[in-house]
Formats: sequence, C-alpha cells, structure tokens
Amino acid sequence: MIRLITSVLAISGLMACQSSTNAGETQAQPAEVAPDIAGSSAMEIIPASGLGPQDLLPGECGLFLWSKTDISKFIFFSKAQTGQATFAQGVEPASLAQTNAGGDIFGQFNTLSSYQFEDGKNLSLSIGPGEELDGGQRIENGLLTITDLEGWITKLPVVGVRACKPEE
Repeated sequence: MIRLITSVLAISGLMACQSSTNAGETQAQPAEVAPDIAGSSAMEIIPASGLGPQDLLPGECGLFLWSKTDISKFIFFSKAQTGQATFAQGVEPASLAQTNAGGDIFGQFNTLSSYQFEDGKNLSLSIGPGEELDGGQRIENGLLTITDLEGWITKLPVVGVRACKPEE
C-alpha cells in the first residue's frame, strides 16, 4: 500500500513539473547565449598555446614562466641582460621590450620588471624567488599583469624557474 501511494505521488510530482502552454501564456524562452568574445582584447592576451623550446648558450641565463592555472603552457621567456622577452599571447607569440626593472635582484633578474608590447600594451611582472636549484632558482609565485590600450587589466598567475646553462 505504501509503495502504491509513493508511486502515485511520484507520478503526480512529475506531471506537475511538466509545463503546458495555455492560451494567453507564453512559453519560456531559452537563455540568451553570450556573445562571441573571440575578438576581445582579453582573449587576444590569454595564451592559446605555449611557447616552444628556448635555447641558452653556455654561460647564459633565462627566465622561464608557466601559467599557474595550466602548467602545460610555457608562456614567458626572457634571456638575462637582453632587455627583451617573449610572451605567448593568443595564437602568435609577442616580442616585448623591457622598460623598467626594480625590486630585489636574484641571479641576473629582478623581482619586479615592466615590458611593452609592440602595439603599446604594457606587461608588468612580479615574481617571488623560491628554492635554490643547481644552476638556478624556482619561482614559486609570480604575477603577470597586462594593461591594454583601453586600460583593461588581465592578471595571469605564473610559476617558473630562472636557470643558467653552465659554461663548458
């Protein structure tokens, strides 16, 4: 008897959930789909893929940064004392020119630095040196802050390493 009552209540509940359109009622419309933002500046900044391998000559040092939210994406590289960097933005990597360096020195790099894209956008980098490694040092936390020409800011948390290739 209890099973019969439970079944009847369950079927009644399901029938009550069904909607019907009576005269004068409007049927609920599906939610509006968000517009395509593939052309927005934020999507152009966020790396679609990572950078390829980077080479160091004996005695050279490099700063290698990966997206903290997607460790498979190698997104920033700078060779020490060149004033240049490469950043994986959108589909094609961007070349950056260093405009400022400050904070503490670790190895041949600074904990605070600023770069400018060829199109005028700015990238500031703040990194926290971590554990020392043989020939380098970990970067346990870092933040890339990109400011576009309209003033929109995109923040990308990063991790990485500064490493030097030993002289032969």
